[in-house]
Amino acid sequence: MKQYRNYFFAGLLILLTASACKKTFEDKPLELLTIDYIFDANDPSGDQASKWLSYIYSRIQTGYSRLNSVPLECASDDAVPSLNGSGTWNVIRGGYSPVSTFDDNWGNCYNAIREANVFLGNYQKVPWADSSRKVWFPNEARALRAYFYYELIRRYGGVPLVGNKVYDPNDPELLQLKRNSFEECVNYINSELDIVKDSLRPDASIANRTTDADFGRMRKSIALALKAKVLLLAASPLFNASSTPDKLYTGYAAYNQERWKAAADAAKALMDLGIYDLEANPYTLVLQRANREHIFFKMSDSRIDNVYSYYMSPVGYSPASRQSEGRVSPTQEFVDAFPMRNGKAITDPASGYNPANPYANRDPRLERTVFYNGAKWLQRAIETFEGGKDKPNNATIAPNQTQTGYYAKKFCANDSSNTTYTTTIYRDNGFVPAWCIIRYADILLMYAEARNEYSGPDASVYSAVEKIRQRAGLSPFALAAGLSQAQMRDVIRNERRIELAFEEQRFWDIRRWKIAKAVYSTTLHGVTITRNANGTFTYTPKDVVTPYFTDAMYLFPVALKETQVNPGISQNPGY
Repeated sequence: MKQYRNYFFAGLLILLTASACKKTFEDKPLELLTIDYIFDANDPSGDQASKWLSYIYSRIQTGYSRLNSVPLECASDDAVPSLNGSGTWNVIRGGYSPVSTFDDNWGNCYNAIREANVFLGNYQKVPWADSSRKVWFPNEARALRAYFYYELIRRYGGVPLVGNKVYDPNDPELLQLKRNSFEECVNYINSELDIVKDSLRPDASIANRTTDADFGRMRKSIALALKAKVLLLAASPLFNASSTPDKLYTGYAAYNQERWKAAADAAKALMDLGIYDLEANPYTLVLQRANREHIFFKMSDSRIDNVYSYYMSPVGYSPASRQSEGRVSPTQEFVDAFPMRNGKAITDPASGYNPANPYANRDPRLERTVFYNGAKWLQRAIETFEGGKDKPNNATIAPNQTQTGYYAKKFCANDSSNTTYTTTIYRDNGFVPAWCIIRYADILLMYAEARNEYSGPDASVYSAVEKIRQRAGLSPFALAAGLSQAQMRDVIRNERRIELAFEEQRFWDIRRWKIAKAVYSTTLHGVTITRNANGTFTYTPKDVVTPYFTDAMYLFPVALKETQVNPGISQNPGY
């Protein structure tokens, strides 16, 4: 809780900087002055209070380069960092601990929760001229608070619930807070989302989203999507185990099949709104902020150029005299997860897969997600063979060159025939698009997973999965009839892996499914590609790394600084 206390005043000062000269104050305590300034009883516009709420939104984190300038998936079985010196390699090889934490969001989330509570405790002081804001804004704050609790529980399990309390930094009660159970946290989050969902600003229709300046703020659809996420987490094997004795913070006391039904029903509630659908062209998702598929996303990314393409593109490309960095190296395991265009796995003898020409006739999503040898980019073929332009084997020329024979392409525009990179992180009607947290494809697959686990692969499960495969360009996209529950589970999990690649899904999925030890703490591979004299290529598998992972690491450790400040914050098992 130390960060929870320390950052409050810093947040206030940031908000006040822009207009600090507009008012003078009497000699009063600083906190009273700042609260009175922000929640101004003489300002019907509520301008400063609105900025306070926007500041809470700004605490939502982006995933484009979350960990040492690479995505979270670089600590999963889908990719590794290209740069050997990256700090993410320390996590891959050594794991994490209370002293050396990983993606530690404890302080950020509790700061956001406190800021939401400050808003809820003071917004009524403002004489809102726009009465709708008086309704929408506090419910947005509650929805945001629920979201940040979700971010906490998927990392740490049960955490302290502080309700509406705004603790004074020196309040002794703050140092005695204890962790609530995971079940109590889930119930609280879902209760909050149920309460606010019908009192948020109306959802924008597909036709109106591109002109809605507030598209991305909390709506009923986002509340429903978050509830589905929370319930799916609660139903998953990590938390919904057959027995979790003496593990108050890591799940329920016993397995309950009905949790899957609750998750499926929550996803279906959003689907039934009828206001989201898959975009026919997947590149729309990186070129247009407001589209028919994006549901919840961070609104405040600041970049407005094509810098991401420079970060991700192979190192041999230097449009506008700037070298690309190729920061992310997808694994061979990830590449092999993509089926053939006919929908069959490459391990299926009837698939038509040719190891000597491994990228031919593959699922079109492979070409949209991975830079592989021979694929076209900026009017030339990618060269990740040994000594090629994109794998020169010269650290001076390219310190970031691929570790696996591949680079990550997700979120780049379709620039195969262009001479420079298209802007994909850009301003749209004066507003900055951002990292998408939940999109409709995710909801469809969440529904399919929960429904399949509850009652098996019925027609609705087939329909949800096949809708994704059809948009992907598989032909035929239909799944084989008569799949068992286990077979459909494998299909759904693989679809999540390739459809939602590099969207911070795989990292969390392999943990909530409790398969990380099986798929991640094993040797991950790449490929060594040799160009032959006749222009053909030889593809030889190579070992890249065997990541370190233990059972304790399914949950994150609470940082030592938190448990030292407050001994009541008990540590997760195994740390």
